[in-house]
Amino acid sequence: MHGTLGRILKLYKPYKRIVIFALILEVINIVTRLIGPRLTATVVNDVITDGKYEMLGGLCIAIMALTVIRSAGNYIRAMSFHKVSQDIAYDIRTGLYDHLQKMQWEFYDKNRVGEIMSRMTGDLNNVRNFLCNTFYSIFTNSFCFVGSFVFMMFMSWQVTLMVLIMAPVIALVAWKFNKKIRPVFREVREQNAVLNTRTQEDLSGMHVVKAYAREDYEESRFEHDNRNLLNKNLRASYIWSNYMPFMDMLSQLCTPITLLGGAIMVHLGHMNIGELVGVTGYIWMLTNPMRQVANIINASAQAVTSAEKIYYYTDLGASIKEPEDAVSPEEFKGHVEFDHVTFAYGDKPVLRDICLEAKPGETVAVMGATGSGKSTLITLLGRFYDIQQGSIRVDGIDVKKQKLKPLRQHIGYVQQESFLFSDTIADNIRYGEPDADMDRVRQSAEVARADEFIDEAPHGYDTVVGERGMGLSGGQKQRTAIARAVLLSPSILILDDSTSAVDMETEYEIQQRLKTVLKNRTTFIIAHRISSVKNADQIIVLKDGAIAERGRHRELMALGGIYAGMVRDQMSSAVKVEEAV
Repeated sequence: MHGTLGRILKLYKPYKRIVIFALILEVINIVTRLIGPRLTATVVNDVITDGKYEMLGGLCIAIMALTVIRSAGNYIRAMSFHKVSQDIAYDIRTGLYDHLQKMQWEFYDKNRVGEIMSRMTGDLNNVRNFLCNTFYSIFTNSFCFVGSFVFMMFMSWQVTLMVLIMAPVIALVAWKFNKKIRPVFREVREQNAVLNTRTQEDLSGMHVVKAYAREDYEESRFEHDNRNLLNKNLRASYIWSNYMPFMDMLSQLCTPITLLGGAIMVHLGHMNIGELVGVTGYIWMLTNPMRQVANIINASAQAVTSAEKIYYYTDLGASIKEPEDAVSPEEFKGHVEFDHVTFAYGDKPVLRDICLEAKPGETVAVMGATGSGKSTLITLLGRFYDIQQGSIRVDGIDVKKQKLKPLRQHIGYVQQESFLFSDTIADNIRYGEPDADMDRVRQSAEVARADEFIDEAPHGYDTVVGERGMGLSGGQKQRTAIARAVLLSPSILILDDSTSAVDMETEYEIQQRLKTVLKNRTTFIIAHRISSVKNADQIIVLKDGAIAERGRHRELMALGGIYAGMVRDQMSSAVKVEEAV
């Protein structure tokens, strides 16, 4: 806990001048409060008891002046801490988002979006609350406790020691409270992340939920997770209710102890009435910090638990990084070489001893059964994952030695499930090159045969699509994604089953237009349709992560192996469909 708290407090470092200024103001505020009971004691002893009424005006002015100073200081201090905490929250949020942008694909394979969102919202707010309120409360209560203790000792050390009898008991109860509440808060934050993930997934997949009439099922799952969160929060409340009243009672017992001890001291002649009144004025300043211990522990435990979740992401770090001496080819031509490449997801082998060369301008088709490693093979080109053995070279340089951004900017990647942003169609097409003019946007759309449906859209290229491309059909989203890749004029174009949702006629036209636009550029095609791959310069057939067959369409048909079997199966299916019609 202490290590995490130290990291949280280090967030103040860029704003230390403002923080120190605010703390100095708070010291002044506390001093004005500490002076108050002394002035009250003077009023009782000198004005009321001794009849020195000429002092009353000056004492009242002094008390009013201290009040004004304290009010102004509180306002400036509060504004300073709120500004700093918001600035720090902004820094954390921005830094975490930048860090997430640098994380490799594997990170997003293992971490759910809902959990990440929970870290950037609820957990971040807990940390901000600590910096804005809890740290200030710790400082104020500590200074106030020590200051009131010193002032009370000067007035009556006997009464002060009587009051402090409760301090060790309160400290012991606070320690037990922290020991019990902290793991519960960790469970609450974990369950809150689970619920956020459930909500995010259900809302994103609402069309599927309704299509299969599974509303009742999803409601029951949500109710189950929500009930778990409720139970964990109730458990935290139960622990709180068990400890807080007891700690509050112990601190409030200090008041009768002070009055009883003070009355005895006055009776014995060791104190006067003014000193008793002054000591009574310090009781709240001495006992309130004791009462606040539970609140401080509560807020600190939440902040530490939340910070641990945030720091888990930031400490994880990106496993794929550029070397310090990273380079880029003098010219990206699209010459790709796989040299005995082996890759596995953890302990699960996916690709084995892959050797492959694609020269600039060639089209390489990759086929195989589901799970054979087709998509994995082409994601390795942009170094979204690191291979375990062998090397991948683009234009003669190992991708591990290349600068990542230029490398990826020269690869146009179109996935089967095309992701579009909630933006205009035009901005989705020029996403990779925001400064591209409308002429280039239209030309790219024409190549992808997307211009037809875009022209018919309500606002043409300025039509805003919904989240993840809602409002467009699967084929329209795929054609928009192809246009996005074409606009980059990439050295390497990857089409990962990217025309599966369009009809064969449209697919053929797109392929013909791509040949013209991407001449002398390397193209990788993953597809199940034979019509998509039969004209490729090289066809690779994967089986169990290894290259089982390679060659042109005619060569592989003559071989009579896996590829020929795929062709026969598709032709047979087509004949059966025609006969059925």
